[in-house]
Amino acid sequence: MTLPSTFKRYFRLFFDIHEDRIRYAKEYVEDLHRQARLLHYPGSIIGTFVWLGFALDTDRKLHPEFPELFYFRIGLSLLSSFFLISIAIDKFARTQLRGKGLEWAYILFVYLLNVTAFFTGRIADDPNYVSGLQIVVMSMVFMPFPRKALILLYSVSILSFVSAVFLYHPNLSTDQASYSMQNLAISYLLAFFSGFIVERYRFSNFVSHFKILEKNREISENMEQIQGLKEKQDGDYFLTSLLLDPLIAKKTESGPIQIDFALNQYKKFSFREKEYELGGDYLSAYDLTLQGKKFKAFINGDAMGKSIQGAGGALVLGAVYNSVIIRSKMDPDSANRSPERWLKDCFTDLQKVFETFDGSMLVSAVLGLVEESTGTLYYLNIEHPWLVIYRDGKASFIDPETHFYKLGVGGIHGQVFVKVFQMKPGDKVFCGSDGKDDLILDANFEGKRKINEDETEFLRRVEEAKGELSEIEDLLLAVGSFSDDYSLLSIRFTGTPSTPIEQDRFSRAKKAALSNDFVGALTIYEETNGKNELSSEELKLFARLLDKTGKISQALSKALQALTEDPADHELLLYTSLLSKRTYSQTKDPSLLKKAEELGERFRLRFPDHVKNLIHLADVYRLQGNLNRAVFLIERAGELDPKNERVKELKELLRS
Repeated sequence: MTLPSTFKRYFRLFFDIHEDRIRYAKEYVEDLHRQARLLHYPGSIIGTFVWLGFALDTDRKLHPEFPELFYFRIGLSLLSSFFLISIAIDKFARTQLRGKGLEWAYILFVYLLNVTAFFTGRIADDPNYVSGLQIVVMSMVFMPFPRKALILLYSVSILSFVSAVFLYHPNLSTDQASYSMQNLAISYLLAFFSGFIVERYRFSNFVSHFKILEKNREISENMEQIQGLKEKQDGDYFLTSLLLDPLIAKKTESGPIQIDFALNQYKKFSFREKEYELGGDYLSAYDLTLQGKKFKAFINGDAMGKSIQGAGGALVLGAVYNSVIIRSKMDPDSANRSPERWLKDCFTDLQKVFETFDGSMLVSAVLGLVEESTGTLYYLNIEHPWLVIYRDGKASFIDPETHFYKLGVGGIHGQVFVKVFQMKPGDKVFCGSDGKDDLILDANFEGKRKINEDETEFLRRVEEAKGELSEIEDLLLAVGSFSDDYSLLSIRFTGTPSTPIEQDRFSRAKKAALSNDFVGALTIYEETNGKNELSSEELKLFARLLDKTGKISQALSKALQALTEDPADHELLLYTSLLSKRTYSQTKDPSLLKKAEELGERFRLRFPDHVKNLIHLADVYRLQGNLNRAVFLIERAGELDPKNERVKELKELLRS
């Protein structure tokens, strides 16, 4: 590789020149113009008055030998006043005297920064005026300038300052002057790099999403730096805790779903006379909107390893999960996914990142979504302790099984499937790391410890605490001491109960349906339909009665309504998908096939090996013309049920 090409490659890396910057360069500059326009009015007001006190009073008292300071100061006021006049003219005459936006900022800061640098250089032996230059230098960090402009403006201002020093020879030999010069140099250095960081963050927000693989590269570099600091002591822990703490966040609004955290990392350390903690447990919760419905997205993770090793895994977990959340909020495609699809994609993104560490970084976790309107809980348990439900004063496990290996285990190609649990008003669900179970019950003088092995101990403490998060930790500590990081997340559903079943009506309709009198059963509901709200169970029965009497379109409408009320009903989900396909066969509306596909794929994410659904989905894709997907699904159905006649028929149909 030649020297010019090597220099060019490192230049591009240093200045973050990649495809997105090239692709969106024009649009990005337009956005910077927009941001600068927002600053025109307040910036001009500030610029008009900010230096008047110095010009009319302070400068004369402190530096009577330097009368030119008055003109420097008044110059900023006049320039800002001109911009205020330009703003008024632009508004009423619809002109563009002040340019698109950045021109105003360039002119103002070229004057402000260079004039301040020049007259400060002349009196550089006065620390008060040097500190004024520091303020101006740091303020430019927050201006919406491209990187080239930042470099140029800072470089020219440094040249102005140095030129004034050489021209006027201020006394820089004093201790005060030396101290001021060091602070000024630090200010320039901080402003330079802070400007780069702020500009990069601004650009990232402009681009609609983050690419996980690019984030992985950045995270890996950060992890290498953290690993390089592994041999250090409290300073290393402090640095890591600074990186990790902002990622542990609960950014949720109040509503029918209330989420609370408890976190007690095992490693405690002091740094500069303050106490901190560090560990591998991670918690986070955010508001999220998917397909127009409000959800609470949460995660509880436990990274393998103690102290800084575990914190490294939690740091990666938090960084990737936060990037997924941000992408979901910014990208319309991500926000239009079903909760099951969102969880699978989130799991896939996390797994891809952790696989790159070749098994050196493993994490157990629970990923979840809770629908606010219904209290429906969707979750993936990735070799994490079982979820606990506290209902009516009793605590019990939800689905006491583990279905996946830890994040980062390579060579695992198992199918991902989402578990669904329907919460009731007043329910509390707890999700926590194994620190809540691994209590030290006893320890002797030789250091041998007796560790709790009773997984139901936690259930008893939840019941004793009546589901109160803060009291659970106190009660656990009354039994023993923590041997590991402790994290616990509680989800409380305070929504209103669902519409109750009208028992008399429901019983009469069901009795008629069991007697095959579907028309009579349907009449019972058609007579009352619209007068009273129907419960989800009645809506399901209503839909099936309409189906039985040949009113498929109406049946689909009621089934979709029931599914909105009770999204956790697996059978209803599949039935509604089948109804959508059958309605398509009558109306030939392609949107019905898309609905059948969406619902069928949601069911498949809950039950990936359900043969009937695989056959149904394969047929849907066949009707849509997606033959590759149809063949893949029907082959899977054939592996599960080789003798199924419908599988054979569909295979023949796909071959023809």
